[in-house]
Amino acid sequence: MIISPETKDLLEALSYLATVIGIPVAIIAFIAEKRKDRRERERDAYIEANARYIDYLTLCFEHPELDAFDRSEQAPDVRESGLDVKKLALFTILISILETGYILYADQRENARLRQWQGWHDYMVMWARRADFRKAWPLLGPQFDTEFVQHMEKIIRETEQPTAA
Repeated sequence: MIISPETKDLLEALSYLATVIGIPVAIIAFIAEKRKDRRERERDAYIEANARYIDYLTLCFEHPELDAFDRSEQAPDVRESGLDVKKLALFTILISILETGYILYADQRENARLRQWQGWHDYMVMWARRADFRKAWPLLGPQFDTEFVQHMEKIIRETEQPTAA
């Protein structure tokens, strides 16, 4: 098959164009994929660390006599709250679970994730209305993710009438 010089020049120009466009696009795609992989590894590490933290808190709840929870019955802020250490341990587990929901779903755009986020948000609102949760929050909340804490504090401020414990 004989190719005319004009066709040859056109094909050569197209190959250069493909190279000039293709290489940067491939690099950008590679970088985006690496970022996505890094975010997934970070998320997986967070989920694993959080699961271990909840396991530890569960042990603290089951064995309060060991005084291994980060709050002590003798601490002035705990006594002032009127909540016992077991309830504070349970609330810490709950807050950790709520934080996980916040981190995993709050900024998702997909419809399924948005629906899941709405469920988590509604659950946060329900707990924010409880008087005992409101008492525990100042003691426990500050140790969690700062954006999550800001979100929960906004919910607590917006929640008018606390319900009974």
